[in-house]
Amino acid sequence: MSKIEQWFRIDPLDTLFFRGGDPMDIGETHDTGMPLFPPMPGTVLGALRTAILMQRGVDLKRVAGLGDDEDLDGEKLPFWGTPAKSGFGITGPLLMAKDVLLFPAPANWFLEDRKGQGFRVFEARPVDPDGLPVKGKKRFLCWMENPPEDADPMSGNYWVTKKALEQRGEGVEFVEDLGELSGDKAQAVGRFLLFGFEPRVGIARDNTARTAKGGHLYSSSHVRLRHGVSLVVGVDKPICPSHLDPEGVFQLGGEGRLVRYKLLEPPPALPLSAKTGCLLVTPLSWTRAKKSGLLGCPYASGKLFRAGGWDLRKGFHKPAESYFPVGAVFFTEDNRGFTELIPF
Repeated sequence: MSKIEQWFRIDPLDTLFFRGGDPMDIGETHDTGMPLFPPMPGTVLGALRTAILMQRGVDLKRVAGLGDDEDLDGEKLPFWGTPAKSGFGITGPLLMAKDVLLFPAPANWFLEDRKGQGFRVFEARPVDPDGLPVKGKKRFLCWMENPPEDADPMSGNYWVTKKALEQRGEGVEFVEDLGELSGDKAQAVGRFLLFGFEPRVGIARDNTARTAKGGHLYSSSHVRLRHGVSLVVGVDKPICPSHLDPEGVFQLGGEGRLVRYKLLEPPPALPLSAKTGCLLVTPLSWTRAKKSGLLGCPYASGKLFRAGGWDLRKGFHKPAESYFPVGAVFFTEDNRGFTELIPF
């Protein structure tokens, strides 16, 4: 991965609202579906870049007048980039609970519930399909040796400590209370100890009459982080303090939800050993992965999802793309320079 220069801790003032490319379905189910969490990299990048503009007094009309590949200010704000491309990349968001950094559980980890005798983690590894009694189109397959009868995927359901990644799931302790968390132990935490979803009711506004539109009620789900849980985002350029103040507030996600942020000093530590490959900690576009040749190596992933976004400058939707979810594992030491991947 590119070197992460700075890390920021982000704490929502209330709930957060993130959505993907699914339609509102007004007139059908009136349900927007579950929010995308952790949020998309474009959402976080857009929020940080907008915060830079606000703090440095740059008028949005000036940005709107730029060409897609025209630098905003190469002298004073060199890392802001152009309207079409950010000058810095991000890693995460990861989660931090009780000052312990947590990573999404790898997609090649599976969990056995031993019925009152605790849990055990099994790891699937890539093997040559020629040596297996099955045939498929894939060049490599991920195989779990001596699997239990029932094993559930951990990816999407658990977050793990740095120590757990370094030990490749061996001897992982499953935490039932955040007070038990320790950065020195191999531990896993269920997602609902870290955040939850809250249903909300929304309206469509008639901007001309400044009233609610009749019959346009819909439901949505917001994300609420548990007490003591924060988002942590890394950036690969030193944007603080030249571009962004060391601490402050900005809007993140839909409905202009406010968050507090603070530069983390000292920066958090990442896994030391690279015994497995690369872990995806930020959703990665399938198109970018394919163009880089990353799909030519063995990998394990959850189901891909489609998401778009909002282009603030153009005032229009971004085209939807397919993404690998966080927790995907690519069995290679070459991460192609993606900030979305960390070695473990």
